[in-house]
Amino acid sequence: MVEIAVSLHSGPKINLAKTLTLLEKGGADYFHIDVMDGNFVSEIDFGENLVKEISNYSSIPLDIHMMVNNPEKLISHYCCKTTKVIGIHVESTQHIHRDLTLIKQVGKKSEVIINPGTPVTVIKPVLNIVDQVMVMSVDPGTSGAKFIPNTVNKVKELDDLRQINHYHYQIEADGSISSQNISELKKAGLDIAVSGSYVFKGDFKKQIQTLKNI
Repeated sequence: MVEIAVSLHSGPKINLAKTLTLLEKGGADYFHIDVMDGNFVSEIDFGENLVKEISNYSSIPLDIHMMVNNPEKLISHYCCKTTKVIGIHVESTQHIHRDLTLIKQVGKKSEVIINPGTPVTVIKPVLNIVDQVMVMSVDPGTSGAKFIPNTVNKVKELDDLRQINHYHYQIEADGSISSQNISELKKAGLDIAVSGSYVFKGDFKKQIQTLKNI
């Protein structure tokens, strides 16, 4: 069964505590936190103080997605008690190996992320050290955009590399994932699906369980 990381960026911010409680009761496996700096992507969202409050409020693990330039400056700021994984874009740093190593040094799982225009070959040198790999299925910072079909091929390529080389990373996809495409992604080898717009457009529990049961 694919695990579901609910993207809080796509949901309502007013009465956030109520939203978190409903998502927890609905079966969310992770809260996906889009940290945006206004540079790597145009929007700004989820400062460290808000994320710490979320961590203190709920025991659901945090999946930190850093859409920022120079992520090494922020890694330690998002090491909350419930932070499970911190992901950084290969496009956002000139020192991807160093920055992934920094994440491990602070005791969190490391994830490398690739944009739709970035081939899997770019991250091959670090696949042996990461805990997760995320494939963006929309361009970063475009919540609700159309799902990019080539994502399925990338997930399959990563699954093949995982099996051939006996790697142990999990594969995650992020962007416009819904009941229309999660089956293909699962067959390709997906482990974790990030879903925001789809979950928040209806009853949270029903939407999450629909994704899990497909």
